[in-house]
Amino acid sequence: MVYRELEKNLEYIQEKTGGDKTFDLIFRKFEIGGRKAALVFIDGFVDAEILTRVMQSLQGVKREEVCVNFVEKLLLRHIPVVESECNSDLKVGLEEVLSGPQMLLIDGEEQSIIIDSRTWESRAPEEPELEKATRGPADGFAETLIFNIALVRRRIRDPNLRVEPFKVGRRSRTDLAILYLEDVADGDLVEKIRGKLEKINLDGLPLADKTIEELLTGNIWNPFPLIRYTERPDNVAAHLLEGHLAVLVDTSPTAVLLPAPFLSQTQSLEEYRQGTIIGSYLTSLRFISLLISVILPPLWLVLALNRDVLPDFLKFLGPKEVTVIPLALQFILASLGIDILRMASISTPGSLATSLGLIGALFLGEFAVDVGLFVPEVILYIALAAVSTFSIPGFELSLLLQVLRLILLLGVALFNWIGFIVATMAIFFLMVFTKSFGVPYLWPLIPLNFSVLKTFIARQSILTLPEKRPPQAQKSSSRRTGGSEEDA
Repeated sequence: MVYRELEKNLEYIQEKTGGDKTFDLIFRKFEIGGRKAALVFIDGFVDAEILTRVMQSLQGVKREEVCVNFVEKLLLRHIPVVESECNSDLKVGLEEVLSGPQMLLIDGEEQSIIIDSRTWESRAPEEPELEKATRGPADGFAETLIFNIALVRRRIRDPNLRVEPFKVGRRSRTDLAILYLEDVADGDLVEKIRGKLEKINLDGLPLADKTIEELLTGNIWNPFPLIRYTERPDNVAAHLLEGHLAVLVDTSPTAVLLPAPFLSQTQSLEEYRQGTIIGSYLTSLRFISLLISVILPPLWLVLALNRDVLPDFLKFLGPKEVTVIPLALQFILASLGIDILRMASISTPGSLATSLGLIGALFLGEFAVDVGLFVPEVILYIALAAVSTFSIPGFELSLLLQVLRLILLLGVALFNWIGFIVATMAIFFLMVFTKSFGVPYLWPLIPLNFSVLKTFIARQSILTLPEKRPPQAQKSSSRRTGGSEEDA
């Protein structure tokens, strides 16, 4: 509750915040109609111009205006800020102040006024580095939640778009929101996600969206990504129209999309910005790249280790020179070297990136071959696999492909062709039994839904897109094209 005595309220706030130890917490005292009042706010969050106008309006209140329901009348007549409301809980008011809004306390009143004249520090929207496209909008999410929501609303002006707010973390009180189309999304999934968010019992979200992912999926040992990250508002809008959910977290420029089966994580906006034939060609290349990145090195290694059973037209496979280091170990070392270079490139300043590339090319290329560490074929096939990995749109998925390739190489190194087959089958069955928020991970391949599957393997024009939404992601509004819901 809010105390009637102004000083008692201020003492409570000072006690909770450490008083002088919190130097950016400001108490601006003044008078309203002859009564003592105080504005409580965090210095770095305030729009000084707006707050000055508020104080000028309040200081113009006359004594005769002080009457019954004084706080409500002040709110109606003298607070020229759109987002303002009365509040009767001092604890809630303090929480609002720490989030950015200001709290007006008046001596003799058991209500405060929360005035949201925050100023939002944010960088300008720019195209995400990991999701570039040659055509289309170049705006991307920033670290401010309200701006990110506005970017999505700009693309979906539907009254059925729901944006449910949450505060998560006992100490951080981080703002986040789940977005979905109420007449399209699966209501059970929405309720499940809502329930998990409400049950979060942590001090804070140190990794923002990543922490939310772990809390929602509960995934510890399964390596397959069950959600998809994106920094593009147009990508979020497209998924919402298909019945997916999006989770946006304040301080993070990344949206969490779910459910996210495997094939949906291989889609890229680049294909959909091209025509049907070119888009289908690019889609095919992407799937070929996916297979090359995982299968090519271990498959070549299996064939090279078993040249005696190969038909004549495949006898050319295998190294032309014998080296001291076993062939399987060369592949493993080269694969680890590529991964180390990739890690190093993230931590390397931009001015040194070229130098790192040259060093990597020399040590993993020419020098390694000259000293007999690697045979040329190893460098060739590992390089092809690495380049193919870079063509995968999802960063998390591309990292997974590198791990799967390493697992297959280890299987071949330990058990030859038997290890390759067993490791491949183990990965396949793990994918079969994995689900992303109730959706089978290999859907629409397993279980087979050909009408949806063809939209993943070939670029579909809007004219040939299936009339109805995927059954895993439809509620009452099943149609995505013309016709009435009654006809559906």
